[in-house]
Formats: sequence, structure tokens, C-alpha cells
Amino acid sequence: MVSDRTRWTWWLSLASLPFLLAVAVAINAWRNIEDYRRRIDTDVVQGAGELDYAGAMWRLEKVRLIGDGRDMQLRLPGEMRLIIVRIAATAAREIGDGWGQCEVSLVDGAGRRWLPLDVILSSDISRDLEPANEPLKGCGITSLDPPHQDHATLIEEKFVVPSAAVSSLSVRLSVGPLRPHAIGFPLALN
Repeated sequence: MVSDRTRWTWWLSLASLPFLLAVAVAINAWRNIEDYRRRIDTDVVQGAGELDYAGAMWRLEKVRLIGDGRDMQLRLPGEMRLIIVRIAATAAREIGDGWGQCEVSLVDGAGRRWLPLDVILSSDISRDLEPANEPLKGCGITSLDPPHQDHATLIEEKFVVPSAAVSSLSVRLSVGPLRPHAIGFPLALN
């Protein structure tokens, strides 16, 4: 037979479940909001030349627009365009793990944002476009082994965007430890 104390403890445990569930949901929501705030870039420094960020001097090295027939005779379906962005970075100090969660994206004038293609597809495209050259690494992979002080590296990311957005695009780069601070370069594609 169950004692009154055991029965009372069971009812108390059962009654506390909604409260504990609400607390768990609130804690998880707070963590998600904090994570989202750390992932967005709200303080962006735009420039056309070199920008100092995350212990390095960054510059836009090269931009290619593929899919409209100008760069090569390739036309992409559905008015989509492939944009290849190369960014050069020269380390002004030892970077260490200061480039963790490195992220490059394209942003248009309306605030829409595009993330790069995945690593495997990006490498496949590089091999198809330049079969004699080794594919360049993206920002995330480069952040695992950043350049040493006074050394440079090239980062290449590829994006598929609608042709209507091409004229107002800028590239944005940020690293986890410095978010919401980021840098950006206008692409000036027509």
C-alpha cells in the first residue's frame, strides 16, 4: 500500500511538471535569441579598399559573374547567376582561433542575404572552371588554419543569386568573436 507521503510527493511532482516545462522552454528560447543576436551582423563597416578586421587587412580581390553569357558562354536557368568572390587577407598579427565561425554572405539593397554554396559543390565548380588550379578554400575552412603574421591568404566563396539582385549586391564578412561587427565590400556588378 502506498503511504500518504509518497502519494503527496507524486502529486507534487506531477503538478510541478508544467512549471518545469515552461522554465525549460524559456531558457531554450533565451539561448536561441542570444545565439541569433551573435550571428547577425548589425555593425557593418563598408569600404572599397582595404579594411582592418579580426587582426588582418582584408580586400576584395576578384569578383566573377557567371550565367548571363558575358564571362563565359554559360547561361543558367531561371535567371539565376553564379557569383564567385575572392577575398584576400593579410594577417597583421597572429590570428590563432580569432577567425572562428567565419562567415561570408552576399546582401542586396533590400537586405536579403545569400549564403555560399557548400564546400563540395564549390570545389566541383572550381575544378570545372579552372581544371589546372587547386580550388581555393572558403572562409570556414581557412579559419581552421589562418595565415601567420605578415602572411596572406585567399578565400573564395560561390553564391547562386537571382539576376535581379546582382546590381545591388555587396559581400559581407564576419567572424564569431567579433559579431555583430562585420566588414563589407560593394560588388558593383551591372
